[in-house]
Amino acid sequence: MKKISLSLQVLTDITKNERITLSPSIGKGHIQSVRLKSGMQLITMDYTLRRPIVLEYVPPLAPLGFGFCLSGCSRIQPAGQKEEKVVKPGHAVFNCFPNMAGLIETIGTERFLRVTILMDLERFCSFVEAEMDVLPSQLENLSAGISRHEGQITPAMRTTVFQILNCPYQGLARRLFLESKVLELMAHKIDQIEAIESLNPNTRPLPSSDMNRVREAARLLAGDLENRPDLNQLARSVGMCRSKLHRCFRMVYGITPFEYLRNRRLETAMAFLSDGRMNVTEAAFMVGYSSPSYFTKAFKKYFGYLPSKNSH
Repeated sequence: MKKISLSLQVLTDITKNERITLSPSIGKGHIQSVRLKSGMQLITMDYTLRRPIVLEYVPPLAPLGFGFCLSGCSRIQPAGQKEEKVVKPGHAVFNCFPNMAGLIETIGTERFLRVTILMDLERFCSFVEAEMDVLPSQLENLSAGISRHEGQITPAMRTTVFQILNCPYQGLARRLFLESKVLELMAHKIDQIEAIESLNPNTRPLPSSDMNRVREAARLLAGDLENRPDLNQLARSVGMCRSKLHRCFRMVYGITPFEYLRNRRLETAMAFLSDGRMNVTEAAFMVGYSSPSYFTKAFKKYFGYLPSKNSH
């Protein structure tokens, strides 16, 4: 399996960006690092590999990170750690690995789409200095040891990630836009950590069997974007009644099945527009919208800009 070494350390020059374009023999796509004025590092990954590869991240590495994976799977092995970390589509992760000596990531051939925010501990502490006494327990004493929090990407996180990946600005406006969206993503993840910690301790977690049924329902929805589903039929197909599916779906994804379908439709249309395969009208019809004007309104509400900005 081919190994590629990457140096994605916290850069000292705020004007320096790094972009790695994959060679055709490996795949297509890129990895881009943007150093923000706040001292944080934004890394976007969008590529499809011809065969699995191993990415070796060489030190120095930022010890603290927020990661948001939209598609693709990988296995992460921090240096000195026995247990692998698996990254799956829909994961929103907070990591802190003080004094990490290196990191190896094994990536498969599905399209890999991820946004990562990196920073040092001092930088993070400067953001939360006034709130140290009310931080979630997982964000306290980060320098003392490894901390990791996994959760599902929420609709708010997903919207912000797509806005980062499709930033419509250039120059100073782009830098300011990305800076604000990075802070927004961090806020969404910290809010998620706080919300989970504040749950009633008597609240029972969703059984794994119900979790699997909900994920199967989501897979079925995403596999038939053109048709509005019958919720009763969807529930029967995964072995639940309608009310239980609706309740459990909200517990897992934070939205209803119909909202989930709408979001997947808009994201798929955005992908069609971004790679130039379709114009706005074609993309709207392809994902189940009979009215291009209604599609345009829904697209702008979700992504924050008109779909015509993505079309070529």
